[in-house]
Amino acid sequence: MSRGTKRFTTLSPMSSPTLTTPAELGRRSLLLAPLGKPFVTVGWALWIIFAIVVAVRVGLHPEKNSVSACYRGACAAWWSGREMYDDLYNGFIYLPHAALFYTPFQMLPLWLGESLNRIAIIALTAWSVWRITRLTSTTPWNEYFFAVSAITIGVGAGNAINGQYNLPLAGTIILAVCSLIERRWWSAAIWLVVSILLKPIAVAPVLLAIALFPAMWWRVPIVSLCVFFVPFLFSIRDPHYAWAEYQTFWNTVLRATLPLERRFAEFSTVLWWFGRDLNNAQRTLWRAAAALITLGLSFVALVRHGAFRGTLLMWALGTAYLMLFNPRTEGLTYVIVAPAVALFGLFEAADEKKPAWRRAAGFGIIAMGILMIFVHELMPRTGRYAQVAQGSKDLLVRPIMTMLFYLWLTWLTLIDRSTPGDFTRGARSSPSPCS
Repeated sequence: MSRGTKRFTTLSPMSSPTLTTPAELGRRSLLLAPLGKPFVTVGWALWIIFAIVVAVRVGLHPEKNSVSACYRGACAAWWSGREMYDDLYNGFIYLPHAALFYTPFQMLPLWLGESLNRIAIIALTAWSVWRITRLTSTTPWNEYFFAVSAITIGVGAGNAINGQYNLPLAGTIILAVCSLIERRWWSAAIWLVVSILLKPIAVAPVLLAIALFPAMWWRVPIVSLCVFFVPFLFSIRDPHYAWAEYQTFWNTVLRATLPLERRFAEFSTVLWWFGRDLNNAQRTLWRAAAALITLGLSFVALVRHGAFRGTLLMWALGTAYLMLFNPRTEGLTYVIVAPAVALFGLFEAADEKKPAWRRAAGFGIIAMGILMIFVHELMPRTGRYAQVAQGSKDLLVRPIMTMLFYLWLTWLTLIDRSTPGDFTRGARSSPSPCS
């Protein structure tokens, strides 16, 4: 066999062996052409172009459609010793660390600080997508990178423009998952804690990882204790100011969990639309039950499928749960689950050894990821739905697609037997962390 036609036989953790060369992959199906080697470069080009376009747009109009103003305002308040939490419902409802993260950008001119902030957010996310796709790749050229990047960029574009921390949160969760797979426990603990520092809603997937990985039981508390004292070290007044801000943060979070008049893109809105309106107590019970189900499914995934595949399933289940059962999920928040949707769709669609119905299911999951990008443009602008949406534009389609994705993950966890155990370069013989 010539050098140019060498076949690769690296095994995927989610699929059976696939023998391919770049040329073969392009010839098999037009739909699979984006998995070819040239598209890796296209994937990086997408991220670079995306970063430049967002940075230029934000630099020209730094205060237009910008959510980062709440971080900027909180950062300025911190360094002047003022109250950061001045809007209990729609303002800064994050830990003080989120304001400290913004400090390097606060020190620059507004247009430059905002532009660099977006570049940093995008760069972190791009790196995380590369890491997870490289880890699961069945070829030396990372065939999943372009498609996962395209869907992540499409779903996350609004987050990048607005400066919302959903995009880097998706990245830090992915980096934590990669570290868990590679058994780099301290790195995983750091990324898990950073996720909560970015947005407290990350507590759900973080607790899931802590519960199922004994190596996290004491490492995450140690890292958390270390970062807890960071605001005290940078308190411009005295330690009492930092402690008071912690207390105000907790009160703000509690108030932010109270039900609002508007509806969000989560499970109870879907039930309400189809005639089942839940009160606050019922919603809480549903969320608790779903949390236990997700924990149980993740445990089964790790025990039944091994550390590599089980951790990937845990990541997908955890992010899907977060989207469906966070009481304040908005349409743009779905960028957190978008990489998992794209990747799990590719695991099925790209494997020609799988039955036709599973490959069709994979293409269907990929189609859901693509629909997440354009659903805003497809929803009605008038009528009952538009009145309920109150500007959010999509309160139903993304949650429904995520419900379907969760059901698919449940089937993979409990029933699928096509992949017995772990197949990957770095974790080929890794035991389940729960065993």
